[in-house]
Amino acid sequence: MYYAAARPAEVIGLMLKDCDLPRRGWGTIRLRETRPRSGTAWTDSGEAHDRRGLKHRPRKAVRRVPIPPELVALLRWHVTAYGTAPDGRLFQTMRGGLVQDTGYGEGEVWAEARARALTPSEHESTLAKRPYDLRHAAVST
Repeated sequence: MYYAAARPAEVIGLMLKDCDLPRRGWGTIRLRETRPRSGTAWTDSGEAHDRRGLKHRPRKAVRRVPIPPELVALLRWHVTAYGTAPDGRLFQTMRGGLVQDTGYGEGEVWAEARARALTPSEHESTLAKRPYDLRHAAVST
């Protein structure tokens, strides 16, 4: 999310076919939809995540995002290590489902990631308190 300045809901449904991941240099991802969690009672499909177009863009719009070599390497490693979901999504749960915000969000997983990545004084601050903050950090960088 940081390297691509992407929203969490954009990353949840990211497909391998929408990634250009060369062996060297910069790559590209094409963001086509968001998968916000609305709850089963609030979606037309009855699924917990809605399928929507990109925020503040026409329904079929595609946002092409250049990604630096560091992210290209991370994504290539991720695909080699974990493969893709049956429908081609890059990120999946152990059972192949959509990653839930409760699985990575402001709970234990995110707290552990912050503790490992930040200095003690940074960890005590509000720096990257939630995953969405990575988008803000990327834009300001």
